[in-house]
Amino acid sequence: MTAGRIGTLLAQAMSHLEAFRPDEAASLARSAVEIDRTSLAGWRLLALACEAGGDLAGALSACEAALALAPGDPDLLTRLGRIALELDLAGAAEGLLRQALAARPGDTSATCLLARALAAQARSDEAADMLMAYLADRPDDPVVWDALGVLVAERGDAATARTCFAEALRLAPDFTPARFNAANLLISEGDSEGALQALEQIPEADLAARDRATLVFSRACARLRLGDLSGGWTDYAIRNDPGFPGAAAFDIPAPRWRPGDPLAGQKLLVVGEQGLGDEVMFAGLLPDLLSRKDRPVALSLAVEPRLTGLFRRSFPGVTVSAHTTHTLAGRRVRGLAEPTHPGQYSAWTPMADLLPLLRSDVSAFQGGGAFLVADPDRVRDWRGRLAGMGPGPRVGLLWKSGLLSGLRGNAFAAFAAWAPVLRVPGVTFVNLQYDDCSEEIAFARDRLGVEIRTPAGLDLKQDLEGVAALSCALDLVVGASNASFNLAAACGAPTWLITAPDAWTTLGSDHYPWYPQVRLFASRRAGDWDKVFLSVAEALAASSAA
Repeated sequence: MTAGRIGTLLAQAMSHLEAFRPDEAASLARSAVEIDRTSLAGWRLLALACEAGGDLAGALSACEAALALAPGDPDLLTRLGRIALELDLAGAAEGLLRQALAARPGDTSATCLLARALAAQARSDEAADMLMAYLADRPDDPVVWDALGVLVAERGDAATARTCFAEALRLAPDFTPARFNAANLLISEGDSEGALQALEQIPEADLAARDRATLVFSRACARLRLGDLSGGWTDYAIRNDPGFPGAAAFDIPAPRWRPGDPLAGQKLLVVGEQGLGDEVMFAGLLPDLLSRKDRPVALSLAVEPRLTGLFRRSFPGVTVSAHTTHTLAGRRVRGLAEPTHPGQYSAWTPMADLLPLLRSDVSAFQGGGAFLVADPDRVRDWRGRLAGMGPGPRVGLLWKSGLLSGLRGNAFAAFAAWAPVLRVPGVTFVNLQYDDCSEEIAFARDRLGVEIRTPAGLDLKQDLEGVAALSCALDLVVGASNASFNLAAACGAPTWLITAPDAWTTLGSDHYPWYPQVRLFASRRAGDWDKVFLSVAEALAASSAA
């Protein structure tokens, strides 16, 4: 009787899982293991359902319970390795995957995951050697060709990546991951039209929730890069889907406002989302929201704690508080730092959900200007301090991001590429780059004979009010798009942006719509930085001489 009941529950759970209803599947599988804690099939299915639903902690726990019943099982070890990777535990993942391969040598899935674990530990050469050794013995495996393509693409070797994806598709023409990764490579090379065509040919119906969300997000980037804001924003909504890797959940005690809902009469809470740079960039929507005839009767903002002072100064009359972010079951959850009372908000929305309403096409970006206001006293103080730093224009530099995983790293040039800019005479360069920059500053000093001055007494990562004020006191800020760049541009500082050809934020235009004063220097091909930095150097020399 018990066995029959468990069998029924697991069959129902599998039906829900196959229909992409992971929460229902997990609930039924959990009921099965509550009846019989020794049900290996129950724990396996619970792990699958939890992982599909983004509950990585639940998947990890279920896998461990299953492994206790089947020690050394290579499938369970491989799944545990994959979950550990999703939890950014690359070292633990490596150990589990090596155990899986010891139990089942040559396993394709464990081999590819082990390569990812090695690459996540800055051992991409070792990972590539391992995959190539595998292919030397098994050259007909499209999965490993695809994994090698992803690895070399992340290292900036687009030509080899293209060859790998082509070989994977020659062996398996309908292999969805290779089709998807080949399309993403086209995006990174600036061929958004070709990428979009390729992405639109990939059927969504048979994809797992995670794969579908990733596909739709890539399609959003391609459409936005081509200037299709209507279709782009529709696809961009997937960024907060539970299936999207890294998506945040929101714990906000109010109904959610969605595009198409009325604004008038709402006591609306707008919550900052994604990274700090995105939060600043999307804040450019707020002046337009506040100027609408159908604007909310009350507007509140929940922003990154380091931004609260800046936003309160910039948006008088708007209630500004901090949001918080914590991890629950392997997923980021964004909530409010301060308690709320019933009726305080009639609705809430992630900030970027305002995009379809307020930025329906590129022309909607026209006008505007600075929308954040740096502390005028600190700006004045920095101007005085900069006057003692050296002659000529004072130029702030930004060259990297705190997030450089995957293909994103290819959007930032190696610091050595800055040499033509740093050699422009008569310029005083000021470091605006957060995190450890000692290696780059030493390179400029020892190899180029250029001193990049780091402002004393300013924490470039935590004191965002100070960064905003310093940016406004400088004659120019030059750099890649990171959080500090967005702060400088949002405050109206003269800014030059250096970007890769696949930046969707250009929205198909020849300028940078988000900030009207930004001068854009974009590479034509991925990794082709030499001409870009020569152009920046020429422009800086001309500007300095004027």
